[in-house]
Amino acid sequence: NKLIQHYEVQGSISNALEVVELAIQYCKSKVSFYIIKARLLMAQFRFDEAMQTIQVAEPFVSVHNMDLHLIHARLLALQKKEAEALNLIEGLKCRFHKTELQEIYLVEAFIYESMKDFEKMFYTLKEVLTTNPNNSKALQQIWVSVEFSKKYEESVELHQKIIDINPYSYLAWYNLGHAYSCLGEYEKALEALEYSFLINPRFEQGYLDCAELSLQVGMYEKAYTCYEEANEMFGPDTELIAFMAECLIKLRRFPDAKKLLKQSVHQDPYNDEVFFYLGECYTHEHNWQKALENFLEAISLDEYREEFHAGAALAYENLGMLKKAELHYGKAARIGQEQSQYWSDYIKFLIRRENYVKAKKVLDKADKYSVGPDLVCCRIALLLQSGSEREAHALIEELLQDYPEQIHHLYGILPELKEDRRILAMVRYFSYSE
Repeated sequence: NKLIQHYEVQGSISNALEVVELAIQYCKSKVSFYIIKARLLMAQFRFDEAMQTIQVAEPFVSVHNMDLHLIHARLLALQKKEAEALNLIEGLKCRFHKTELQEIYLVEAFIYESMKDFEKMFYTLKEVLTTNPNNSKALQQIWVSVEFSKKYEESVELHQKIIDINPYSYLAWYNLGHAYSCLGEYEKALEALEYSFLINPRFEQGYLDCAELSLQVGMYEKAYTCYEEANEMFGPDTELIAFMAECLIKLRRFPDAKKLLKQSVHQDPYNDEVFFYLGECYTHEHNWQKALENFLEAISLDEYREEFHAGAALAYENLGMLKKAELHYGKAARIGQEQSQYWSDYIKFLIRRENYVKAKKVLDKADKYSVGPDLVCCRIALLLQSGSEREAHALIEELLQDYPEQIHHLYGILPELKEDRRILAMVRYFSYSE
């Protein structure tokens, strides 16, 4: 068993199978070896061979041994024979004691997951946790069911009950944090996620998810602290350092970010995001040549990242290399075609170059893939340039009604509009109406 486990940990399934085959030759009636063999074959998607293994083992199974039946049910689910799997599970429920039902319910939840019936998966795992609030397998699996069934309120209620019984259940705090996050209660979510790794300092996902949510809600100091603690606990890790640098850039601590990133380059010269964030630092310093060098290095490592091309495009434009700037603005828009910001960056570049015909063509193309107030602003600018003031003013009214804070996009394209009396009157009118 120890040798098999060793090979499994090493990821050498073939060697583990060789050892279990030898074990079966010497102990043909020992069911546990057949179960291990079936599980290893399933890991290699060799489902027919796994079924043959289970069938060979069935004559050796005692009436009190449910492990082979459970792996049989899992295998049926993987073979998309969910009805057979559920029938087998129902039979097991009748045969075994209540204390053994937890393992049966866990497999039943796995079957519902394979059926994409996440509501039934949730209630099955809830049953397990109602019986045993400390069942770690159920706590690990239940978030998937909550996320897809959208049972956020019920998840909050369930995990609060678990925490009342066991305040040191780090997985319960973790699941609670995600449920609060989906309900938009970010302060409670961050507090719960933080408890998950305070209780279990080795719980890496707790640090990362707390940091990610902090970053999303603009709490950059908190995000930085979480990433820093994770890096100290599990690092050094250049991915975590890139996230830390992102936080420092958001905090406008560019020298600190650059220092961190330059150290990271020596540790891992193949991390594209490290070069990207270095490019961002130099962009904020208006050191366009250095910014360009780092963005191009990032692109050489991954040419399908829209933000890398957008950074290079801006650097090329500021260096006066306009053909290359247009090339990369176009690539950023095509790669990130569902994100309006990359289309609007491209269109605004064309407007700055007074290439209004092409800007209109790009805008029409952008409308097929993306929507956003920044694209509305681009359309308004092009309408004003072509003399279609009435149509432009109608769009400005819509923009001010729906996205009043986004008027800055329009001012960014046409700064002279800040002095336009009619537009200023419209802005004042809609501000007053609110």
